[in-house]
Amino acid sequence: MDISYHYQTDVARLIKNYLKQHPDSEDTVLGITDWWVKQQKIIDSMTAVDSALRGLELQGEVSTTIRNNKTYFRLAKEREPDSGSVSLL
Repeated sequence: MDISYHYQTDVARLIKNYLKQHPDSEDTVLGITDWWVKQQKIIDSMTAVDSALRGLELQGEVSTTIRNNKTYFRLAKEREPDSGSVSLL
C-alpha cells in the first residue's frame, strides 16, 4: 500500500504532538492509531467544522438555535427583502 508523503508527515506531526503532551506514553500501532491519532483528528475536525459553521453563519447561509445549552445549526431560511431594498440577483 502506497501512502502519500503528506499524510505520513501529518500523522508524524500528530504523534509528536501527542508525545510532547504525554511524554511517558507508549502504545502499540493499533493503540496509537485509535487513541493518539484519531483523537487529535477528531479535535482538529471539530475546530475546522466550528470555524466553517461560524463563517457560514456570518454569510447568512446557516442559522443557529440554542437549546439545552447547545448550539444547533441549520440552513438559514430565506429572509424577505425589505420593502426599500433592491435585490442584486
